[in-house]
Amino acid sequence: MSAYILRFHEGTLILENWKSKTSPPYFQWDPRNRSWRTLAINYTKVIRTFSKMEISLIDKASKFDSLDLQLAYSFDLYPYQREALQMWKKENSQGTVVLPTGSGKTLVAIHAMALLKISTLIISPTIDLTNQWYDRITDSFNIHVGILGGGYHEIHPVTVTTYDSAYRHIDLYGDRFGFLVFDEVHHLPAPSYIQIPELSLAPYRLGLTATYRRSDAQHVQLNHLIGPVIYEKRIKELKGEHLSDYEIHRVSVPLTQSEREMYDTYSSSYHGYVKEKHVRFYGNRWEQFIRASGYDSHARKALLARKEMRQIVFGAEQKLKTLESLLKQHCTDRVIIFTLDNHLVYTISIKYLIPAITHHTDTVERKAILDRFRQGEYRFIVTSKVLNEGVDVPEANVAIILGGSANPTEYLQRLGRILRKKSGKKAFLYEIVMEGTQETSVSYRRRKSDAYR
Repeated sequence: MSAYILRFHEGTLILENWKSKTSPPYFQWDPRNRSWRTLAINYTKVIRTFSKMEISLIDKASKFDSLDLQLAYSFDLYPYQREALQMWKKENSQGTVVLPTGSGKTLVAIHAMALLKISTLIISPTIDLTNQWYDRITDSFNIHVGILGGGYHEIHPVTVTTYDSAYRHIDLYGDRFGFLVFDEVHHLPAPSYIQIPELSLAPYRLGLTATYRRSDAQHVQLNHLIGPVIYEKRIKELKGEHLSDYEIHRVSVPLTQSEREMYDTYSSSYHGYVKEKHVRFYGNRWEQFIRASGYDSHARKALLARKEMRQIVFGAEQKLKTLESLLKQHCTDRVIIFTLDNHLVYTISIKYLIPAITHHTDTVERKAILDRFRQGEYRFIVTSKVLNEGVDVPEANVAIILGGSANPTEYLQRLGRILRKKSGKKAFLYEIVMEGTQETSVSYRRRKSDAYR
């Protein structure tokens, strides 16, 4: 009888020479080319099951290499980092580590690589984060690191990439890496991105994030894709000793009389329609409302009223005066100003001569601004949502929130920008909220974050 052979093909495994009338474990018959096929993610299960059944199997699927990864210099891990690493090893080197921003998740991954010593693919959501990983891995192991994405297509035994690039190419390289590291793993449960772990045969997988749970509950898919949460620490547990100590201040300010009159007028129009039509801010009801605004004049009027309400709140006179007061108070600190609205970003940038970063800012300009911010040439920067993730600025110690979503995850991300430990550092987060507006309820909902407890 011919030996059973396992091969990798475009993100799947093919089993050759199976003649039994029963189906092989985990495989399905593919009539297109008359073969037994399964997703590459089942590689470890197939190997273990065939071994347990004492079925001889020639593995020609895996192409990942053993590496002589030696740390270029010694890192001292905090106790919680060592615990995370130990728990991950106990779970067959699969699963997610949840640690606050600034607590050293990258260092956990670097030590995991040093333990496994096999080909590794590191996936992150942005080019900026990919570049940070490239620098860190290169310095840690003194090796050549491949880059996939951002104009590069260089595959080495250790390679860094973005989720977008990994999705496009994983069917080609899913057999080349034995270890997958997913940075900001909460991005992974997207319809396209989940194909990255599915089409890879990597036996070892590590997810890293500060904000594991998603509002759509799709994080439950991660158990199957990379393993369960195997270690978690919250901001409060690391505050002071491992993260910078911090204070949170909620500043309530009123609308001017003219702003209040306009806001109430638009609010009456908008909420009157919402109440009459039973509109909800999620699911089908909201989608129906948006579609109706295209042909129903009443829905259109309500939607425009909502937009005007938001613009009044975004650019309220007292909000900007309060911001100015806080900037004077923290004139010697390193401050990041967060908003939800790009127009407000540019208004603040022009009014106070503060460098701005939005999704329109190109890579070169963004890097220049952040480098000067780190060096102290710029003390303030203003941004929308693009700096919620992927900014490593230990010098930043003040965050001012002028607007955002109700999602506690976004709040934790913004707080995390200023919590990286530095000797003698005290962090401050200010949340400016307009009284008697929708911002009040939005603030209340996002304050469910564990950082407040």
